[in-house]
Amino acid sequence: MSLDVEPQASKKAARPLPPPGMNPTSLRLAAIVPLSAVIMLVIVILINILTADGPPTAKVSPKLQSVSGLSPSPRSPFAALVFAGEPPDDILNSVVSPLGALEVGTPHTGGSATSYDRSIVFSSPASSQALYTFFFEQMKGRGWKIFSTGAPVRQKGVEILAQRGGTDGWYWEQGVVISPTTFPTPGTQTTTFSIRLYQASADN
Repeated sequence: MSLDVEPQASKKAARPLPPPGMNPTSLRLAAIVPLSAVIMLVIVILINILTADGPPTAKVSPKLQSVSGLSPSPRSPFAALVFAGEPPDDILNSVVSPLGALEVGTPHTGGSATSYDRSIVFSSPASSQALYTFFFEQMKGRGWKIFSTGAPVRQKGVEILAQRGGTDGWYWEQGVVISPTTFPTPGTQTTTFSIRLYQASADN
């Protein structure tokens, strides 16, 4: 029996004792602080991942898919008129024309030769009122700031003018002129409209 007691006594004597008046600190309690910090960090990271907005997208509100009975064409009317990277994608994709409209011409605008300036004329079976509502809502809903509506200069019809900043660092302006609806034959109607897109500069 004495052989079993003596080794136990020697082990106890070998352990360092805490200073007088102080209780020994448990390693388990000491580990709670850094462990809690790690848990909180993980929670914050997960919250940021779940609530992050992510990169901006070109998604359009469902209410803009059809306005006044007209749906936008999936292809920008200026897609074939991109030159040297202008207009940038964000501007190009924010300009729409209604399905069913036929391109009838690309008149010269007379704008600055150093800035992008293009115009396209279309013919549509829709009424001028339906086209006005379509363009007004589509332009506003796609980030264009409408600053003028009314009669165009030396033309009949109605005009919508709007401006929008592009990722190329320039402001862009879009002008839509809608002519009065005509009735070429009984029971049919047609409306001509033009879309002008240009890069705003000091001399515009």
